Amino acid sequence: MSRVLAVCCVLLLASARHAAAEWQITPMIGMTTLGSTTIFDPEAGTDQRHWNLGGAVTLFGSGIVGAEVIGIWTPGFFDRDDLAIVGSNRTVSLMANVIVTTPRRWTEYSLRPYVSSGLGLMHVSKTDNPEGLFPVNLNLPGFNVGGGAVGFLTDRTGVRFDIRYHGLLNPSDHGEIAFGDVHLRYVTATIGIVFRGGIPLHR
Repeated sequence: MSRVLAVCCVLLLASARHAAAEWQITPMIGMTTLGSTTIFDPEAGTDQRHWNLGGAVTLFGSGIVGAEVIGIWTPGFFDRDDLAIVGSNRTVSLMANVIVTTPRRWTEYSLRPYVSSGLGLMHVSKTDNPEGLFPVNLNLPGFNVGGGAVGFLTDRTGVRFDIRYHGLLNPSDHGEIAFGDVHLRYVTATIGIVFRGGIPLHR
């Protein structure tokens, strides 16, 4: 997975050298929902809605294909509001994606749709109460697929809407922390503020 992320960084740097390169930095906030896992979940909290925080760094050349790194952190993924069985817990998805969008000239100041997909790491950690029972601390190979739209309010700032499915590439056995092989999947819906640069823009 480190090789996948390294390849994505190379793609981003190569795109940045292009004369027409455009970069976007997007801090995001949203919800993680429709979670499912075979990891021991005493509160049955994974299918609840949880707040998440994330961010994306995206680069395009002059065409419709670009590259991005996107990360989403979901604290309390195993929590349920009315229970207190689970201690500190979280999931993190860090992915290197290929992103495809419409030509810039078609949608400069309207919504610009996109789709993206790629590979990376899915991290999950959890400690149940009493302290130390069934601890989980895993970094697992995963994938994501999603899409959304970006709308620019000014030359340099806009809003991004994103919905994304995250899942493991290969369910695997990790002992007594799960019922059988470890499965993990969830959907994230986020909104973010886009900061754009790298190209001269005019209304």
